[in-house]
Amino acid sequence: MEPNAAVEADAEDDYMGDLSHFLPPSPSSPTRSLGVRKQPPKPAPPARGQAKRAKGLPWKERRRKERERIQREEDARTLAGMAEAIPESNVGFKMLKQMGYDPAARGAGTEPVGIEIRRSRAGLGAEPDASVALLPQLSEPKTREEEERDRKREEEMVAELRSRKSTQWKGRRLVWDYRKAEAALAQLENREVEPPAPDGEEEEKGEDEEEEVITEEVAVFH
Repeated sequence: MEPNAAVEADAEDDYMGDLSHFLPPSPSSPTRSLGVRKQPPKPAPPARGQAKRAKGLPWKERRRKERERIQREEDARTLAGMAEAIPESNVGFKMLKQMGYDPAARGAGTEPVGIEIRRSRAGLGAEPDASVALLPQLSEPKTREEEERDRKREEEMVAELRSRKSTQWKGRRLVWDYRKAEAALAQLENREVEPPAPDGEEEEKGEDEEEEVITEEVAVFH
């Protein structure tokens, strides 16, 4: 009993002598838990738009392809339905029979006009047939006569173009000259008129003119 009591007394003395148990940990040296490894930060998940862009095509292209796929499926279903005969259980078929349609009659089995599915908004005949468009367009070489005829036609077209341009230029020149003459005539008609002189000045001017005439006559006789 005495040795155990001595050991416990020493332990109590050591516990009281260690002041580190009563002091807070220093902030400069934080405690590290042993055996726990620091994990690297996880990358942030990409945004929703970036994830969509990373998948491939933009949304407009995907939307167009999806629309084309739906149209192809609809066309396939339509063609498959047209290839099959109308069953007798169909309401429209029953109405036709009531109106006198007989499938066994002569000419009743004639094939109807084929249906062509057109997705384009162009009018009939505006677009070439797919079978014709796929054929290679091979141009045959022209003969010498055809080349000569094409050359003469080009020369005639050039001469006609020059003549037409010359006629247009002459017409514009004539109009320009006419407008110029019309403007000159308007200026002549609207020019300022000299006001008449007073009576006394006219008499003096008349006397001066008579003297000049007399002087000239005298000079002639001499």
